[in-house]
Amino acid sequence: MPLSPLHRNFTSSDPELAAVDASLRWPVIASLLAAVHWMVTGTVLLVYASSLKHPSDSMPILDVFTWLSQHLSVFTYGRVWPAAVDSLLYGWVGSASLGLVMWTLARMGRTPVASPAALMTAVVFWNLGVAAGLTGILLGQSTGVELLEFPPYAAAILWCAFALFAYWSILNYLHRSSDADQIGQWWILIGLFAFPWLFAAGSILLGHTLPGSGVIQGMIDAWYVHGAYTLWLAPVGLGILYYLIPKAAGLPLRYASRSRAAFWIWLIVAPWTAAHDMVGGPFPEATVSLGLALSGLIFIPVALIGLSLVSTVLDGEHKHHESVVLPFLYVAASFFVAAGVCEQLLSVRDLNVLLHFTMFREANRFLWIYGFFSFLIFGATYYIVPRLLNFGWRSTLLIKVHFYASVYGILLAIFFYAFGGFMQGLALENPDVQVTIVNADQDALSFQIAVTLCFCVIAFGNGVFAYHLGWTFLEWIRGGPRTVGLDDRPEAPTVHESALDPASVEEAHA
Repeated sequence: MPLSPLHRNFTSSDPELAAVDASLRWPVIASLLAAVHWMVTGTVLLVYASSLKHPSDSMPILDVFTWLSQHLSVFTYGRVWPAAVDSLLYGWVGSASLGLVMWTLARMGRTPVASPAALMTAVVFWNLGVAAGLTGILLGQSTGVELLEFPPYAAAILWCAFALFAYWSILNYLHRSSDADQIGQWWILIGLFAFPWLFAAGSILLGHTLPGSGVIQGMIDAWYVHGAYTLWLAPVGLGILYYLIPKAAGLPLRYASRSRAAFWIWLIVAPWTAAHDMVGGPFPEATVSLGLALSGLIFIPVALIGLSLVSTVLDGEHKHHESVVLPFLYVAASFFVAAGVCEQLLSVRDLNVLLHFTMFREANRFLWIYGFFSFLIFGATYYIVPRLLNFGWRSTLLIKVHFYASVYGILLAIFFYAFGGFMQGLALENPDVQVTIVNADQDALSFQIAVTLCFCVIAFGNGVFAYHLGWTFLEWIRGGPRTVGLDDRPEAPTVHESALDPASVEEAHA
C-alpha cells in the first residue's frame, strides 16, 4: 500500500473548511482518543471471552483464563462477552461516530462550530455512560437483554448524552451556510433520529420501567438489535462514506443519480430485518413471511450503494496510486456489501432455519461492527487527524502493518464464524437421534479456536493503530516538526461539498 509524498501544510486549502476543522479540533480528537481506548478494551475482553469457549489444553495460557473464570465472577464468560461487545458497539463505534458525525455535518454545511463546549460535554457524558454500563455488567447488574445489557442508570446517561449531541447536530444543520443538501446529510440525520428512538424504546420496554410481556420481549429485542445495525450504524456510516470517498478520491461520485432511490428503499426494507429472529418463534406466520419478503429486498439498495461507492474508490485508486485513506474506505464499502448480503441470506427461510442458532449470528454482528464501521473509522481517522492538527502521521510501516493485520484478521474471523455456523447448523438439523447439540458444539470447536487466533491478530492490528495515533498526538503536543509526516493527497475541489445533489456533481465533472 504505497503512500503519498510528504506535505508541509496539512490543513485544507479552503478557508471555510479550515475554519470548520479548527473549531472542531478538540471535540473530534477527544472522541477519537476515547474510541480508541474502548477499542483496545473491547478487543482484549473479546480475546479473553472467546478463549473460554474451547478446552484449556488447546493453549497453555488458557489454564490461567479458566482459573480466573472459576474463582472470580467478574471474569466469567456471561459477563465478559457482553462487556466486550458493548465496549466495541457503544464505546469504540459509538464514541467515534460522535466525532465523525460532527466533523462531517459541519464540513458539508460549511459551518464552523460556535459552541464546541456543548459537543465536548456530550462526548464526556457518552463515555461516562459507557464506563458505568460496562462496570455494571462486570459487577453482575446486566439486564440480560442482547445489546441492551447496560443497567438503567448507565442507559439513561448514554441516552441523554446522545440526545444532547443530536440536538446540537440538527441545529448545526439548520444553520448551515451552504444551501446545498447532499445525500450524506440525509443518511446521517436518519441515524441521529433512529438511535434515540431505538435505544429509548428498547430500554423502556425491556427494562424495569415498562417491561414487555411474554414473547413480545423477543420481538422487541430483535427489532432493536437489527435496528442498531441497519438504522443507526449503516446510515451514519454511509453518510460519512458519501462525503469522504469523493474527497479522498478526488472524483465525483459514480452512479450518484441512483443514490436517492437506494436511500428510500433502504428506509422501507431495513426495519423489517428484525423478522430474521422471529422465524420458528410463536409469532403469526403471515407477519414473519411478510417481514422476510420485505427484508429480502435489501439487496436492491445494497447493490446500488455498493456499485456507487466501490466503483468510485476503484477509480480513485487507478487515478492515485499513493493513497493512505482509500484502501480503508474500499474495505469499509466492501464490508457494507458483505453485511447486506448476510442480511439477505438470513431472509431466506431455509437458510435462516439452518443458521439461526449457530455461530453465523456472530459473523453478521462482526461484519457490521468490526468490518464495515471499524474500517470506516480507520480511514476517516487517517484522513481527518492531519487536517485537525496540521500534523502528519509518523510512520508508513505502522499504517501498512495496521491495514494488513486488520484486513486478514477480520476476514478470517468472519469466514470461520460463517463457515463454522454452517457446519454447526448442519449438525443441529441432522435427523439422526445419535447427533445431539453436544456433537454440534464439537463440530464448531475447531472454528472457535481459529476465531480466537484471528481475534489475536485483530488485537495486534488495533494495538498498532492505537500506538500510532498516540505517538502522533504526543508529538503534536510536544511541538514536533510539521514538515515531517504522512498525509493523503490534497482535498478534492470544493464543488464536491456544495453540490445540490450527487447527480449534479456527476454532470458537473462529466
